[in-house]
Amino acid sequence: MSFSVAIDGPAGAGKGTIARYISEKFNLKHLDTGLLYREAARLVIEDGGTTLDVVRLEEIAQKVDTHHITEENLRTEEVASVASQIAVVPSLRRVLTQKMRDFSNDITPDYQGVVLDGRDVGTVILPQADVKIYVTADEQVRVLRRTKELESVAMQEILEGIKARDARDGNRQTAPLQVADGAIVLDTTFLDIKEVCEKAAEIVENALSDCEGIDNMSKTSSCLSKK
Repeated sequence: MSFSVAIDGPAGAGKGTIARYISEKFNLKHLDTGLLYREAARLVIEDGGTTLDVVRLEEIAQKVDTHHITEENLRTEEVASVASQIAVVPSLRRVLTQKMRDFSNDITPDYQGVVLDGRDVGTVILPQADVKIYVTADEQVRVLRRTKELESVAMQEILEGIKARDARDGNRQTAPLQVADGAIVLDTTFLDIKEVCEKAAEIVENALSDCEGIDNMSKTSSCLSKK
């Protein structure tokens, strides 16, 4: 298994930005796992079906292609809300989780490893990841950040959406949002984006040093054996 980084956290905490930065800095293949649920949600909306129709949801999950997902039309509050609703369905999660693991195991020589961000990466998808980071921030700060991203959406609507998603993500029976064993908690409430990314990069760099340096990343099985 190649070098792997798992980044988890609630909406608006900054995990996606950190993951993209880590991906570029350390030449790691990146997957925003939340996009798979958003893509499934988009297909549900297109399908016009009931979001909790288990059989149909599993069929839709099978159509999600980890290598051909674009963010276009996936960053709306409607899609985010439906994604959070269908994410509680165990059969859909099983299908998408396997797709995420397959993505993580398919590392070409162009990459040194993989970085995934989401809500259950360190706990379920990659529990043996070399680096686990849990990104968090004060709720009001997360709302302000998301308001800047979604300028056409009212702050109150975003607040209600974040509260609802936090509740669903934290209380679902299957793979709830929580800090993974061994994860480093990174609170971004009082940090700007540059500081956040630099702190995360330092965490990854320290892990790479323990793995005998980035030039020997193909030997990271020795890192895993240390756990």
